Amino acid sequence: MPLIVPTGVPAWLRTASIADYGGHTSKENYLSRGAIDALTDIGAEDYVRATADLAAVVRTNPFAVIYYENNDVPPAAPTIWTALMMTGTRLTSYAGDSAPAGFPSAARVGPGEVTFTFAASYLDDYGVSGAFAPSMAKGTVASGSTLAFVTTEIAGATVTVRCFDVAGAAADDKYVTLLVW
Repeated sequence: MPLIVPTGVPAWLRTASIADYGGHTSKENYLSRGAIDALTDIGAEDYVRATADLAAVVRTNPFAVIYYENNDVPPAAPTIWTALMMTGTRLTSYAGDSAPAGFPSAARVGPGEVTFTFAASYLDDYGVSGAFAPSMAKGTVASGSTLAFVTTEIAGATVTVRCFDVAGAAADDKYVTLLVW
């Protein structure tokens, strides 16, 4: 049986519409009947709602949610504890300077400062390639850490994350959650 490759582009390109998932307002139930078996089938109105919801999720979900540790004392590459991406999930930690295939690399720049470098394109689960360039990033210090603030900056395929304490000094050894769109 041949593999079915979806049409359209991967979710992180943010161009998905209801029509990309087979939904449109003129869709109707066959012979004006609802679902034949409510346990296994859905009617046209349910399908159209599902396609609208799916398109909304694709447009708003982050490409990556990364939880990492700065590793400032002693200075070392950041430890990425989890990386939840539209292209895959990594639940076992890795050092940022030896990222596994398909995941971003990370480098310690200075106290409280880390850069993440993403590939120019990624493959989805069906092997369809799509370009990726970060357009927005948001970082937060994980709960349980002392109060700190996080700023992000994007330059090309690189996201720079900086952690500061309340006095404005670089915050060392913080656990940070980074969301990238």
